[in-house]
Amino acid sequence: MPIKDSYIASSEAAVILGLRPFVIQKLIKRGRLPGEKVANRWLIPRVAVNEMAKTYQPKVGRPRQQRQSTKRDEV
Repeated sequence: MPIKDSYIASSEAAVILGLRPFVIQKLIKRGRLPGEKVANRWLIPRVAVNEMAKTYQPKVGRPRQQRQSTKRDEV
């Protein structure tokens, strides 16, 4: 496998993992995903992305709660 094919951009990794590119950058900065910044672009080893895709479960935030009432309802 040529060196060119062994690394992918953060946008392509985001598509593989079903995330947004800025989330991939956060994972790299936190050390959960290896990556290198080259020419203002994050490059990630394809093998690492494929391994992470097997086990990664994205955390989902708290669901929005519906308001009981608003000030407009009281009038």
